[in-house]
Amino acid sequence: MKPRIRLVATPDGVRAEGDKEARLGHALSGDPLAQGPPPEGVFAAWKWDGERLLVRTDRYGMHPLYHRTDATSLALSPDPLALLPPGESAELDHDALAVFIRLGFFLGEDTAFTAIRALPPAATLTWTRDGPHVDSAAPPVRRPADLTRAQAVDGFVELFRAAVTRRLPTEPYVLPLSGGRDSRHILLELCRQGALPRLCVSGAKFPPDPGADARVAARLAERLGLPHRTVPRPRSQFHAERVANPAQGMGTLDGAWSRPLLAFLRRHSGLWYDGLGGGELAQNPSIELIRKNPYKVTDLPQLADRLLAAGRTGAHVEHLLGVRTRALWSRERARARLVRELARHADAALPLGSFFFWNRTRRSIALAPFALGDDHAVIHTPYLDHALVDHLSSVPQRFLIDGTLHDQALDKAFPEHSGLGFASAVPQRHGPVLVGHRLAYLTQLFAHTAHTERDWWRSRDRVLQRLLAAGRGPGAPQRVSRLQPLALYLLQLESLAAGRTP
Repeated sequence: MKPRIRLVATPDGVRAEGDKEARLGHALSGDPLAQGPPPEGVFAAWKWDGERLLVRTDRYGMHPLYHRTDATSLALSPDPLALLPPGESAELDHDALAVFIRLGFFLGEDTAFTAIRALPPAATLTWTRDGPHVDSAAPPVRRPADLTRAQAVDGFVELFRAAVTRRLPTEPYVLPLSGGRDSRHILLELCRQGALPRLCVSGAKFPPDPGADARVAARLAERLGLPHRTVPRPRSQFHAERVANPAQGMGTLDGAWSRPLLAFLRRHSGLWYDGLGGGELAQNPSIELIRKNPYKVTDLPQLADRLLAAGRTGAHVEHLLGVRTRALWSRERARARLVRELARHADAALPLGSFFFWNRTRRSIALAPFALGDDHAVIHTPYLDHALVDHLSSVPQRFLIDGTLHDQALDKAFPEHSGLGFASAVPQRHGPVLVGHRLAYLTQLFAHTAHTERDWWRSRDRVLQRLLAAGRGPGAPQRVSRLQPLALYLLQLESLAAGRTP
């Protein structure tokens, strides 16, 4: 059960329900509720002293925390679903959902529900019986610095070393290790500083992922003389997502694959490291998309259209929308909301990189470790070290656009491992296994509907019927594969909005 507090102003004073104090995540030093700039770390905290509620979030707002306010009350929790009035219907935020169903993440402080908002980065919220007040001291978008490529790479190497030094383990630990750059850099730097993990562990993703993450990670661990273990992926993608969606506050379509890995870490380690932010800041996984869609402040509506078309569901999403939702969650509404967010990043060194960091990283990727993870564990995020973020977010675009900055930093810091390669170079697997996996998802979705959630078949927007119809015609396999997770999400969301627990 996630912590929650609700405060109600009455003629007789303030009625307080729930947890009067909570410390979530981990601040490296100092009191996260103290005045001044937020300390290092990913955290959220609040305290009710009987007269005033004080709430603070970390510098980047990575730890999820949500609030619901009206004229006389405030409710607060890291779980937005805990803020829904039990048994009552809830109004959906249609502008927010118009973006979400296409991109797979929310923007800014949006959630699926009109009345519930995420706390901003570096937020200080205070509440008394006179009402709430919210300030955000988030760092401004960083302009490009006057750097050479060598200075950009050297600064990355040195600042990352300093970030890890500030986060050296104080107990034996297990390190989650993928076949990518971010966790590799963490492991190599920890080893360089003599802080070896007792075990490296990798997770496995759903098809069409080729399983290269674990294979590459195992080779690196073997080179370093470290034990390595692979945790199997969930047996059912449908059941994993059915649990992960509400567990992550209906804030993302990702993360379900990581549940067994996170459960392993909870059982075996009270401390672990996460590469959160490394990709978006240093070598953006969407760099090809960014290259093909240059940011021009005079062209934001067209850029928004291209991003929506290239999003998680792309044009396929239209197959799930009926007459009602096609108007409520239209491409036009999504474009207008997305343009407003894109405009905030106009001055950034790499505007779309900044956009993805403050939105996809913060509002979607961060949910796996900090919503599905363990609030009792210490989860270090060295890429979110303040000085390192300031450096990487000010590297000029010309040194980021080729998508090699992190490779160069790794080659500079650890040339002996430069030939190992990365899992991203291995192509995805298609064929009978993938077809069987997709059919299993569809079968389990309909079986769950028949036996447990019969209201889903009578969905107001006929989501299941539209999903079946999407399975006809050219391109049906890819279309249905993209739409199945969203169809499940929309059915669960409809239940929640109606006051039912899916």
